[in-house]
Parts: sequence; structure tokens; C-alpha cells
Amino acid sequence: MVIKTFEITYNDAKETVEYETDIKYGEMEAILSNSIDLSDVSKPKVNIPQYRMNVLTKVLRKAPFPVGDTNAIRQLTQSQATEIMKEVMKDYPLAKYLGDWVETFTGSQIDSDINIQSTTSVQ
Repeated sequence: MVIKTFEITYNDAKETVEYETDIKYGEMEAILSNSIDLSDVSKPKVNIPQYRMNVLTKVLRKAPFPVGDTNAIRQLTQSQATEIMKEVMKDYPLAKYLGDWVETFTGSQIDSDINIQSTTSVQ
């Protein structure tokens, strides 16, 4: 686990925010299962605000507001929340985790390619 640090403007001052760049597998699975509805695998429904909130409450370690508190995060200004999201989501892009989940259902492209053989025909 690595802790990354960055600064945000909070109440007209520069404040430090720290977050974990890698969380436990079970924690990420819980975040995903609370944020993604796969009742129809062909049309997954993603609750992006829920995903972002779940990630922030789990990975933030130090901030100028109570970490792990969804109400404190909701009280941030839009610009403060945007600064934090830009940094944290670099390590937690939803597309990466959605891709992993989809691969669980469909298999990897490499596995699919191995079973395909091409032949050349001459006319």
C-alpha cells in the first residue's frame, strides 16, 4: 500500500490530503457491488456518484475534514470535491474495475484469440 499526498484549497488555505492508492480486494468488491447493478449483464447500471463517495470514504487517510464521513464529504464545495476527485480517481478509475468485472463474464480477449485460427484461401 502506498500513501499519496496532495494539497487542496480549503477555507482559503492550502491543506494536505492523503489517500491509499491500493485497497484490499474485498473492500473494492464491496464498493463495486454497492455501485453497480448487474441484474442485466448486457446493460449494467452504474451509480457513479455512489462509486465516487464509496471510494473517498474508504481511501482518504488525512484531510481537513473528518475522513470516512460521507456527510463531511457532501459539505465540501464543488471546487474542493473536484480537486480531491481529480487526484484520487487517477488511482481508482471505474473503467478499470468494470473491465475486470466484464472479463469475469466474457473471458479475456487473449483467451478468445488463442481459440481462433485463420486460414488463407486461394481462388
